[in-house]
Amino acid sequence: MSSKILALMAASTLFASENQERAVLAAQRQWIEGYNHRDEKALAAAEADDFRIVFGDGGIQSKADQLTNIRKTLPEGVKYEIVVESTEVRLYGKAAVLTGVVVEKTQSVSQRSRYTDTWIFEKGRWRVVASHLSDLK
Repeated sequence: MSSKILALMAASTLFASENQERAVLAAQRQWIEGYNHRDEKALAAAEADDFRIVFGDGGIQSKADQLTNIRKTLPEGVKYEIVVESTEVRLYGKAAVLTGVVVEKTQSVSQRSRYTDTWIFEKGRWRVVASHLSDLK
């Protein structure tokens, strides 16, 4: 093959990779906004049906648990927000692993955690299948 064709193929692969990275980061933002706005539909769309989250203390929640929690009304005047501080994306074909730091905030508490999220691309969109949070001291 000519060097021009190889260069075009390399550029095409890089472009596709960058597009997938942007797409999975956009899906992550929508998922986080689902939590922040207590948007059950956004959460349900982002999480795979068999989604699981594992917490640093060993606790596990399913998608159903997450949806039950999002339906609960926050006490009067309480604001809850998740902010992603940093994210690294590694792509593996139709899978992506996101790692970084996330902060959960209320008026009185701010908890920083390291996270690992596993996303899969299926039926034309990215969905999170697994998440792990470990508290940062």
